Amino acid sequence: MIVVGGGHAGLEAALAAARLGCRTALVSHARAEIGRMPCNPAIGGLGKGHLVREIDVLGGQMGLAIDATGIQFRVLNRRKGPAVQAPRAQADKARYQATMAAAVDDQAGLVLIEGDATRLLAAAPGDPVDGVGLADGREVRGQRVVLCTGTFLRGLMHVGERRTRGGREGAESSEGLSGELRRLGLELRRLKTGTPPRLHADSINFSRLEPQPGDRDPRPFSFRTRSFSPPDHLCWLAYTNERTHALIRENLHRSPLYGGIIEGRGPRYCPSIEDKVVRFADRSRHLVFLEPEGEDTPEIYVNGISTSLPSDVQCALVRSIEGLERAALVRFGYAVEYDSAPSWQVAPTLECRRVPGLFLAGQLLGTSGYEEAAAQGLVAGVNAVRSLGGQPAWIPSRNESYLGVLIDDLVTKEISEPYRMFTSRAEHRLHLRCDNAETRLLEPAAQLGLLPAGELDRLRARDRARARILACLSGWRTTDPAGGPACTAADILRRPDIDLHDLAEIVRDGAGLRLALAGIVREELGDGSESLLAAGLMIDCITSIKYSGYINRQRRMLESQSHLDGLAIPADFEYRSIPALSNEAREKLSRMRPATIGQAGRIDGVRAADLAILTVLVRRHRDAAPPERGAP
Repeated sequence: MIVVGGGHAGLEAALAAARLGCRTALVSHARAEIGRMPCNPAIGGLGKGHLVREIDVLGGQMGLAIDATGIQFRVLNRRKGPAVQAPRAQADKARYQATMAAAVDDQAGLVLIEGDATRLLAAAPGDPVDGVGLADGREVRGQRVVLCTGTFLRGLMHVGERRTRGGREGAESSEGLSGELRRLGLELRRLKTGTPPRLHADSINFSRLEPQPGDRDPRPFSFRTRSFSPPDHLCWLAYTNERTHALIRENLHRSPLYGGIIEGRGPRYCPSIEDKVVRFADRSRHLVFLEPEGEDTPEIYVNGISTSLPSDVQCALVRSIEGLERAALVRFGYAVEYDSAPSWQVAPTLECRRVPGLFLAGQLLGTSGYEEAAAQGLVAGVNAVRSLGGQPAWIPSRNESYLGVLIDDLVTKEISEPYRMFTSRAEHRLHLRCDNAETRLLEPAAQLGLLPAGELDRLRARDRARARILACLSGWRTTDPAGGPACTAADILRRPDIDLHDLAEIVRDGAGLRLALAGIVREELGDGSESLLAAGLMIDCITSIKYSGYINRQRRMLESQSHLDGLAIPADFEYRSIPALSNEAREKLSRMRPATIGQAGRIDGVRAADLAILTVLVRRHRDAAPPERGAP
């Protein structure tokens, strides 16, 4: 297998393939570029932190890397419910990159090839891919190719009137693969993303800024992290003001975004500061987060003022912010335009529908963010290997994981701007929590085989401990401290103002209950009974009890709809020949080729009436088909 691109998607794809026993080549412009964080020096966040936890449980690398190189850890949304709480960590960018490069070097069966992939070795649309050709004339042959090209396809960077070819600062663009994808029948479109300027720490008056420390009790992303005592470097908050906004309005004509120079559409949920000032004209200020880029660099990332304005305007707008009056800009912000492939052109496995053996992942498929890219890389890498071995595809379900939500959204929705994961995208988010990722994904992790046997055993031990803890709390009879009838410890724990510490103080023989729970953890986890895994286990159990009524209601709703996701649509189903379907439904179903009725129902523009007609026809088609050989 060949993976093109050494960013977050490419790394997870290549590592997964090699760990599954596939001879794998990772093609990248340069080893020094592997694992680079070209934008925000952070991992995790709302929705994104969920993805990282899931990647980790399934055997991916991102969680381990950030645990080893993070310099501040925080759980976001602590004042809200557990379903929307998510971990986020500031990274030491240089150390994160070095850690990922070391993982590639240490992985058996994985070889790095430095070069620029410019050709796909496939004769015509419909022919299977047979490898890639490099700019220097070399050919790398492989039965599967995973493209993880990020923002490099015909990448064009903008700073005011100045335009430079490149996928990111200091890296050349890839000019050949776009034409190859078009030659093989794929449609491409232009998207845009951007980055803010970086400041020198010594030029900032931090006394005028609001400090933002990390958590006092930080928890790691990875259940495999054994020891964890990260540093806690401060971040800071600042605000734009009317002077900042006036400077931007006065120079909008010099912005490539508003001057008609940039064609690509940017991310709605991470707009440039120019966009914020125009779209939210009623706001007198916007938040700015100042985040260190590492322990051994003076560079400060200015989160919140992504911009492509000319360099002189960038200097003025930065220095208009309180505390940054004397700021020295180490690097200027820029926008980058690049080619992407609309994601309806891939199957849920992330294999191209028109080019057998070619898989796409990451920003090439129209997403935004390191975490979304890594999740797709893992899915693409696993499925590429499974297809080589004749194994069934692995398609994560949207009711068991955020990975499933991401993949399902990509193949069923019209994505016209860079896609970003949020908890609001998951209709089953009460169940899809960070604290229970090990529980939700234990069986998929066992089936995929990416985790070392010892780590899988730890997950199974945790699952046994969880079942025993829930049984203990549900069976521990006690009196109601509020004066009600006799109840169980679980009944009391369901009350919103009661936690496990309170419970041990108010139930009958609370000391005995505490000892019983500690004994279960010790028996199942052994030496890990005081571990970080055990701490996460207790949070999972408590939250599961408190949310049990809501989760059961959601599960019943899910079960009532699950038959639709189990009703497969034949791959060659001819939608255009069904006049009873609306014109929009015929057009979108023909293009997106959903795998099941459930997926068809999630495509924008497919109405309830269309779905009812389609369900009847698919069932009729299924009933009329001859039974498979050997079937009863």
